[in-house]
Amino acid sequence: MTEILPDGAPPFEVSPHVAHSRKHPPGLAVLVLTEGGVAFTLYGIQSLLVLYMENDALLPGHSARIWGMSFFLPFIQSLYNAHSVAASASALMGLFLAAVYATPMLGGLIADYWLGRRRMIILGAATLIAGVFMLAVEPLFLLALFCLLLGFGFLRGLLPAQLGALYQGEDPRRADAFQFFMLGVQMAVIVSPILCSSFADRYGWAAGFLIAGIGVLAGLAVYVLGCHQLPPDPQHMQRSAANRPRLTPQETRAVLVLLALLPVLAVVSVANTEIFNGYLIWGERHYQLTFLGYEVPVSWLVSMDGLVSTGTTLLIVWFWRIWARSRTVPNEIQKMVLGGGIASVGPIFLALGSWLQPGPHQVNILWGIAFHLVNDIGFSLTYATGMALFSRAAPRAVNVTIVACYSLHLFLGNLFVGKLAGLLDFLSASSFWLLHAGLSLGATLLLWLFARFFKDVFAPPVFIRAGVDPSSI
Repeated sequence: MTEILPDGAPPFEVSPHVAHSRKHPPGLAVLVLTEGGVAFTLYGIQSLLVLYMENDALLPGHSARIWGMSFFLPFIQSLYNAHSVAASASALMGLFLAAVYATPMLGGLIADYWLGRRRMIILGAATLIAGVFMLAVEPLFLLALFCLLLGFGFLRGLLPAQLGALYQGEDPRRADAFQFFMLGVQMAVIVSPILCSSFADRYGWAAGFLIAGIGVLAGLAVYVLGCHQLPPDPQHMQRSAANRPRLTPQETRAVLVLLALLPVLAVVSVANTEIFNGYLIWGERHYQLTFLGYEVPVSWLVSMDGLVSTGTTLLIVWFWRIWARSRTVPNEIQKMVLGGGIASVGPIFLALGSWLQPGPHQVNILWGIAFHLVNDIGFSLTYATGMALFSRAAPRAVNVTIVACYSLHLFLGNLFVGKLAGLLDFLSASSFWLLHAGLSLGATLLLWLFARFFKDVFAPPVFIRAGVDPSSI
């Protein structure tokens, strides 16, 4: 089968490896379920952590009982100029989430040059389980955060790399596979915050955190039982460092461009990153959270986001399949530019709601639903698609490391959001969200410039012509 490259380039023959059916390899289900379990733990903890710190751990009577907090908290307050309990909680939450998304690079390096993917994933799960148990013991809070960030980091960088290894570089099912991968995450996001916050409200914070730990235990069990369905670690992982293949100049250029893209993506997704930080504090202050006479926990907003995001992920997969029947499918970077533009509109709904309904507990939750819907469409087009782009464009010799580096844009974003969330006490609510919209739009324009000037890096090796369903190739 011959495909046509854009801009009048000559045709070439598609590799026979692309002749796939619609069916995905069984390893996809293993990785989706494993990632879903890890996500259950991550988002359960995220939905409680900033509220736990604001209402319990960082209060004067409690912080003194946490080992090392008397030294660590003044450092955080000085670093972020955060001197209220709410600002300190936002700063520490931002730093923790940033570190969670930085450690995948470390995990990728260890996997690439020492342990391999499988052993690193099992080690990461064990570290994460230890962190969850320590989180339930108040004096061990800081040590628990350290174990959690290592465990999450090691797992979340390597699982996408294993997913990418299930498909040949030009396999058109790859983008759909990463959407399904994210669908497993979204299903966990729907259930986890509701379940964890309900246990926390009824039995205390420790119970909520322990319930979150069920996810990683289940994910580890699925992974161990199903790892025979996954591709073996690449042979270069077994070689000495001196014998590993060197990067060509073209591969080096691709690595540099992908790394330069990370800070741009961090700002593109700034509103989505804020959901687990300042948004929860803002929502606790401004949303009408009474429903049918029942006070809804603010952490349930995270579950609502997961529910909306699940629908938008399915919608996007369906949309591109319909689109491909009669039109050319955009490549990954083009989809990401579209997603960034859509995501930048989301915070405007929160700004409008804050402006039209000022005051404590006045903003109708319908404004929040509109925000989540638009934001999740944009985020689905950028995050999963970007993961697919990195897994394809990263050179094979450092593929795990570069795919793990993709999470660094969330590291940068959470550092940035930790500072932005502190502006809640200084800006009006409408100005706060308009700032997010402007930052996201500006970064999307930079993303568009990347797409124009580095076409050779971002262009896929196979271009699907109009009228061909990618899943049927």
